[in-house]
Amino acid sequence: MRWFYMVATLLIGILGNYLISLFQQKSSFFAISSLIIIFLIINYYLFKFLAFIKIHQSERKLKMLGIAQIFIELAVFTIIMRLVGDASVASAFFFLPIISASIIFGIRGAVITATLAVILVNTSSVVGYFDFFVDYLFNRDSLSALALYELKYRTLDFIKIIVTSNFYFVVAIVSGYSFKRIFSHEQEIMEELDRVSKAKEKSEKEAEEFDQNAQELVEHDKQLKSINIELNKKIEELKKSEKSIIRAFGDLQEARKKTIEERNKTLAIISNFIDPIIVIDQNNTINLLNPASKEIFGFLDTDLGRKIKEDNNFSMENFKEIIKSDYAVKTSRELKSNNPNEEEVSMKFNGQDMTYKVITANVIEADGEHLGVMKIFYNLTREKMIDKLKSEFISIAAHQLRTPLSAIKWVMKMVLDGDAGKLNSEQKKLLSKGYLSNERIINLVNDMLNVSRIEEGRYGYTFENGDILKLLVEAVDNLINLIKAKHIKLANDLPKKLPPIYMDQKKMELVMQNIIENAIKYTPEYGTIRYKAKIEDNNLVVSVKDNGVGIPEKEQSKLFTKFFRAENVVRMQTEGSGLGLFIVKNIIERHGGKIIINSQEGKGAEIKISLPVNKSDKSFK
Repeated sequence: MRWFYMVATLLIGILGNYLISLFQQKSSFFAISSLIIIFLIINYYLFKFLAFIKIHQSERKLKMLGIAQIFIELAVFTIIMRLVGDASVASAFFFLPIISASIIFGIRGAVITATLAVILVNTSSVVGYFDFFVDYLFNRDSLSALALYELKYRTLDFIKIIVTSNFYFVVAIVSGYSFKRIFSHEQEIMEELDRVSKAKEKSEKEAEEFDQNAQELVEHDKQLKSINIELNKKIEELKKSEKSIIRAFGDLQEARKKTIEERNKTLAIISNFIDPIIVIDQNNTINLLNPASKEIFGFLDTDLGRKIKEDNNFSMENFKEIIKSDYAVKTSRELKSNNPNEEEVSMKFNGQDMTYKVITANVIEADGEHLGVMKIFYNLTREKMIDKLKSEFISIAAHQLRTPLSAIKWVMKMVLDGDAGKLNSEQKKLLSKGYLSNERIINLVNDMLNVSRIEEGRYGYTFENGDILKLLVEAVDNLINLIKAKHIKLANDLPKKLPPIYMDQKKMELVMQNIIENAIKYTPEYGTIRYKAKIEDNNLVVSVKDNGVGIPEKEQSKLFTKFFRAENVVRMQTEGSGLGLFIVKNIIERHGGKIIINSQEGKGAEIKISLPVNKSDKSFK
């Protein structure tokens, strides 16, 4: 705005009142022209200073700029008024900086500017008037009637300026108050708009989160339905069997109060179950054994009434003093089951390996009286056999695949190396992609073979003292190209020396390679990976922490299961078989160690491996 009204003011002063006199008096025209040029230069630098303030966001400097501009305007208007000589016209220009000050600084700034304008205008007018009046007194004889008229005109002009300058304060107060009200109303509108905008953003965000959660729930539900359909059938069968048995036993207790005939009917029902059933009464003694339990476990009629320890909810381990057959028991903890009343029993019967799931259920009468517990057996032999056949199939398939894949690898390697002739760039590019895809399949086959060997107990180990620190550093060095490609920052806290660990070096090398590669794979570009090693409570602890995608809390319980990949990782479309952590966990536990993963989705993950230090080693200090 100042660019326009300052230049316009100068031109009005020149062209409107004194155009002829300026052409006659070259010095006045030169002064005005110089003033225009100086003003343009000053305003240009003030504009550059404003650009500087916008970059540095300085409120103090912005106020300084406003004050400077207003003072420059007052000075320029005063000079124009002195040069052009028409003070009554030029005095009107002073309303402009007063209005500017009211916009920028409010009523107080406008009043201060009005005061300065009054002082400048009246001082300039007084000086001009008395200069002419003194000249008139000393040169009275030489003055014409026109000069007398001009003296009269200047006297009236001087009076008008004094009157006009009083309106400066009126304009200052009115404009300052008006703009204050306008800005106050504008601020209220902005605050209301900001509140509405925040409320809108919040509602949109909540709606987006709701849609996302709903989509995730739908996808999760689909996966559960497709994966667990067979398991649900088995569970339903077991529930039906369990309910029918409990009902039968309840009927048996009721039959005791009624007739022997009813009791015999209930016993006949239980006797017809093909799987074992054992009932223990309130006194912790064996109360009932069905024929299947006698046949499979070798119970005798004389075993009825024998006392059973109630440790671990009458675990099958407590029956070994009675049962002569050899059998192995897996607790719910070993099975990683959420049901603490669940066990698994493995044994041989008629030359066949048998596996039973055992559920220990409380038997409660209709009136709430506790009658004892019932151990219900469910034959899992067929499921175990199917699982074994599946593992054998994977093992055989992996073995059969590895040989042709290795052949393909070496043939493609020879072609890429130019042994069969020179390739053009397009051919080399296509073959390189094929070679990498073949490498991924080979790695998958190797993982499948390792899983198969672990499950079959054929994953051989060769233990000797080794340096875990060296394996960790080598794993990082082997993957340095991938780290550089993603611009990942590495940070480590490694001691100069660590005590040796009694370990299988090849297997532990696989562990280090896997955890470092996972951290790189699931960390975005320009992320950070921190790894360290230390001795803690006579254990060597290796920690690798990243700030990558993390693992959803609801899926962390599945981390070390076969073929598991988290939903957020699948959406990233990163490669992986879901076997790495399963293999790593088995290797660490075979070394007597532990593996723990702490993670939060979107904030990364930290994997900790703890291995016992060989205290008998002489090099340990």
